[in-house]
Amino acid sequence: SRRSMVRRHQRSACSRARIVGRAERLRDASLLHRQSRGEAAASRSPAAFTSEASSEVHIPRHDLSCSTGLRFLLSLMAYVHASSTSDHDPLFRTHRAPSGRTARRTQLGPRHHAWFHRPDAVVPVTHLIDQLSEALAIAASDDVDQPEHARAFSQWMGFRHHGNITILAGLGDAAMAPNGAVRESKHAAVLGYACHLDPGFQTAFVDALNWLQQRSFFVPGRPLAFEVDGIALLGVALGISKLPAAKAKESASWLRNLLAKQPAPGSPGDWNDALIASASELVGQSMSTMTADLRTALAERLGTPASEEDNEAAWTLIAERRGRNDGMTRAATQQIALHFLLKNSTSIRPGAITVEQVVNLLEGLSAGLRHWTWEDKPRTPNSAIARWEIENEYHVQNLLWAVLAPVFTDIDDEEWLKSLGHHKPRADFAVPSLDLIIEAKFLRAGKTAFSKVIEEVAADASTYLQELSPYRHIVVVIWDDIARTEDHSELRKGLLKIRGIRGAIIVPRPAKMGRAAC
Repeated sequence: SRRSMVRRHQRSACSRARIVGRAERLRDASLLHRQSRGEAAASRSPAAFTSEASSEVHIPRHDLSCSTGLRFLLSLMAYVHASSTSDHDPLFRTHRAPSGRTARRTQLGPRHHAWFHRPDAVVPVTHLIDQLSEALAIAASDDVDQPEHARAFSQWMGFRHHGNITILAGLGDAAMAPNGAVRESKHAAVLGYACHLDPGFQTAFVDALNWLQQRSFFVPGRPLAFEVDGIALLGVALGISKLPAAKAKESASWLRNLLAKQPAPGSPGDWNDALIASASELVGQSMSTMTADLRTALAERLGTPASEEDNEAAWTLIAERRGRNDGMTRAATQQIALHFLLKNSTSIRPGAITVEQVVNLLEGLSAGLRHWTWEDKPRTPNSAIARWEIENEYHVQNLLWAVLAPVFTDIDDEEWLKSLGHHKPRADFAVPSLDLIIEAKFLRAGKTAFSKVIEEVAADASTYLQELSPYRHIVVVIWDDIARTEDHSELRKGLLKIRGIRGAIIVPRPAKMGRAAC
C-alpha cells in the first residue's frame, strides 16, 4: 500500500542519514590506514611495518608521560589485538587480557575513534611498545656475518643495557693480532670501541692509531675507505677520548683535520653521515647531519645533551621504523634511544629523572608510614586485626619494591653483577637507566650494629662499583628497628663518605609499631 511504501521510504532515508553521519564521524579516522589492493596480511610483527604512509595518529592516552603524546606511523596501528567476550567491548578489554587473535583496524567500528577529544579514545599502546622493543632487540643482536667494527659498535652501544663486554673484548683481542699488510682501519676502530670500555686495550689502540696517522687519506684515484667510514671514525674518536691528555689532544687535532675534508653530505638522514657527525662532535667539530635517534642514544651512552626536539624526532624515527634497512648498528642505536626515551617518560616528572630525585623520593618513606597498617582492633566487623610487620631485610626490600616498581620500568630485583673470581655479587635493586643500585639494610639491636652496617655498605660499594661495572651510584636504605634516631646523623655522615654512595636514607621503626628500644 501507499502507506507502507512511505514508511519504507522513511526508513531508507533514516538509514542513509545514519550512514552519512557515521561516514562524517569516521572520515578522518578512516585515513588511519589505507590498504593497497591485494595487500597480503601475513606479516604483523613490528619489524615488518612499512613507512609508506605519511600520516600520523596522535595518541595522548598511553603509559608515557609525554605532553604531546606518542606519534605512531599509521601502519603500526593497522592491526590490533582483539579478544571477544559476551559482556564487554570485543576489542579493547580494560584488564588487557592476552589476545588470541588479531583484527584489522577497519574492524574497530564506529565507537572507536583515534582522537583525543572523543570520550571513547582508548588505545592500548603498551603492547606496541613491547613489540617494538622486541623487534629492535632482535635486529640489534650480534651477527657474526657483519664487519668486525660494526659488531664492535653495536656491542659498545648496548653495553649499558646488557652490561656484557665479552663479545667486544673478543673482537678487541682479535683486532690486536693483524700487522703489516693485513692490518686494516677497521681493526683500529674495534680497538677504539674496546678501549672506551676497557683501559686494558689502550696500548693496542695507541699502536693502531699511530699506524693510522702514518697513512695518507683522500688520495686522488684511490677509493675512499676509512676517511668516509662513519663506524670506523666514531670508534677511533671514542678511543681518542680515553687517552692521556697530551696524546688525546694531538690525536683529536689529527682527526679533526681529516674530518674537515669530508665530501658533501648525502641525503638528509643518511646513517653514515650521522655517524661521521657524531665522530666530529667528539673531537670538537660540530656538524648538523646527526640523526635524532643517534643523538638521543649518545645522550644515554655518553651523557651528551639532547633537546626536547631531538627526543620528539627520535620517537618518530623509532616508531616509524625509519632506518630499519641500516641494519644491526642502527637497530642497536634505536634500542638504546628508546630505552632513554622510556626512562625520561617515568611518572615522577616529565623531564629526566635523576639520582637525587630518587633519594628525595625515598627520604619520604618515614612520612609514608603514617598510614602503615598496624591495628589494635579490627577495622571492619568481618576482618581480623592486621599488622604489617617488618622483621627482616626481605620485608624492607618488599617495601622498596612497592615504592619503586611503579616508577621505574627497568628496575631489576636481586640483580646478579659481574663475578669476582668465585664470588658472584648480587644487588637488591638495580636501575640500569640511572646506573643506580639501591641496597636495603636491616639494623637490629646491638652496640656494634651501626659500625657493622657501615662495613657492609663499604664492602658492597667496592664490589658493585668495580671496574667495568655498568653502575656508578648506590643509594642505601636502612630500616632502624630500634629507632635510635640520635645516632642517625653520624651514621649518615659515615655512609656518605663511602665512594659511590649518593644517598643514605634511615627509616626508624614507627612508634605505633610498638617495639621497645634496646
